[in-house]
Parts: sequence; structure tokens; C-alpha cells
Amino acid sequence: MTKSVFLKVSSAFMVGGQIAKAGDIVEVSEGDAKDLLHRGKATLATESDAPEQADQEQQSEPEQNAADDQPAKGSKSKKGK
Repeated sequence: MTKSVFLKVSSAFMVGGQIAKAGDIVEVSEGDAKDLLHRGKATLATESDAPEQADQEQQSEPEQNAADDQPAKGSKSKKGK
């Protein structure tokens, strides 16, 4: 069983087929973590890094839901016709 490590991304790279962008917190294997740290692609994540990401995700959800409630641009209402 491999130990996993949480890193804060400094420069974009691929993790599990997804692009990890600067500022993201990612979980990688210990071996991958050593490589990424050595190349300056990431730094060790701290507890203070975690709440920022969770807050950003929670804030973006209501915006997406509000957009779903709005009619699509260019759609016309048939009221009065």
C-alpha cells in the first residue's frame, strides 16, 4: 500500500487524467510527490490550504444552480402571441 501526500499546485500538471492548476490541492502517491516537489511543480499542502479550496467549491455551486433557473439567452417567450 502506497502512502499518499497532499500537495498545493504551483505550476499546472496532469494528475489522474485531469489538469491540476496552480492553487489546487491534489492527492498523489509519495513517489509522485517527491518528483513534483523536486521539480518545483508543487509544495506540501498545509491545513490552512484545505479550507480555501472547500470554500471556493461551495461558493461556485449556488452560481451554477442560479444559472440553471434562468431561461436560455435568445429564447423567446410566447406570452401575448
